[in-house]
Amino acid sequence: MEKPAAQRSAALDTLRGVAVLLVLVRHMAVPAGLPAWLGVPLHALQRGGWVGVDLFFVLSGFLVSGLLFREWTKSGELRAGRFLIRRGFKIYPAFFVMFGFVLAWATAKGHWPGWPPVASEALFVQNYGPALFPHTWSLAVEEHFYLSLPLLLWLLRGKKERPFAMLPRIFAVAAIACLALRIHGAWGAQRAVRASFTPTHLRVDSLLFGVLLAWCRHFHGEALGRFVQRWRRWMLGVAAVLAAPVLVFDLETTPWLFTGGFTALFLAGGALLLHAVHRPARRGALAWIGFYSYSIYLWHIPVERILLPMLLPRDFPPLAHAALYVAASVALGVIAAWIVELPLLRLRDRLFPAQPAARHPRTPLDAPATAPATCAHVA
Repeated sequence: MEKPAAQRSAALDTLRGVAVLLVLVRHMAVPAGLPAWLGVPLHALQRGGWVGVDLFFVLSGFLVSGLLFREWTKSGELRAGRFLIRRGFKIYPAFFVMFGFVLAWATAKGHWPGWPPVASEALFVQNYGPALFPHTWSLAVEEHFYLSLPLLLWLLRGKKERPFAMLPRIFAVAAIACLALRIHGAWGAQRAVRASFTPTHLRVDSLLFGVLLAWCRHFHGEALGRFVQRWRRWMLGVAAVLAAPVLVFDLETTPWLFTGGFTALFLAGGALLLHAVHRPARRGALAWIGFYSYSIYLWHIPVERILLPMLLPRDFPPLAHAALYVAASVALGVIAAWIVELPLLRLRDRLFPAQPAARHPRTPLDAPATAPATCAHVA
């Protein structure tokens, strides 16, 4: 078993753990008739648990672009091929093992889903076409982001004295465009249909906000540190205010949530991220879960829809069922990571090391003293 590396950020792993648990609760059947002290918070978390995906987006943008920014400062180059190969080792094996298991089970049960959704999932376009799962659309968004990010940064690389200086303007244009397109799509709509919040072109602003924060961290680290030190006490409060509506209102029937709400949420996620990277943190249970978050995220739907219905009787106590669903999702995700994800990452690191020898190192004028640590399934 591979243990979390010493250079990993415990605070960011903790955010990953929180995010994946929120998603698990979102897809959990909360039992009826619970006492108010338990039922009210559980229903609120289920109503707003989808915010975990938005937190994943901001974290992924921050951490994945950070890999490229570190390479740029070390070697003066953006090696797109190496970057994409390393992404492929991380994303594809774990996903296709889960995907193959579900297809094998469906075939054995005589429930072949048909070629359109199978092809859609296999090609990572399930956020636009038919899908087999309710959660893999976010993987498609991130995959499209991974494929386009090296080209975007190559185009924006600019002069060595001011690397990627156009990035804030590009982010501003993209954020306004995404918000405008979401508002246009929701105009007159009564429900947040799937097409209103899964397409990449409507959600890429969250990932680009993470890229912007990583740019600030790598190339203007001292100024960013001063800003966070000055406003850190307010950041958690601002994040709570921006995210609070998701616990009160339903995503499917509240146009604000799937238009301006997504903008508010990536701002909240960014505030949490900046707060996390500028404070020390110890590794705990949430950080441990965050380390395995990718495989847990992949397998929680098969656990909920395949594994537990096969193993548990129909009259199994609902509250025990909910608790077992969370525990089994975490356990199966960890086991899957041990068997598939982590061995492939070790092979990847032998064949395609993350930091090749420097050729023409570039030193940012205002870089942080130490580079931010890697975290979760983007390492």
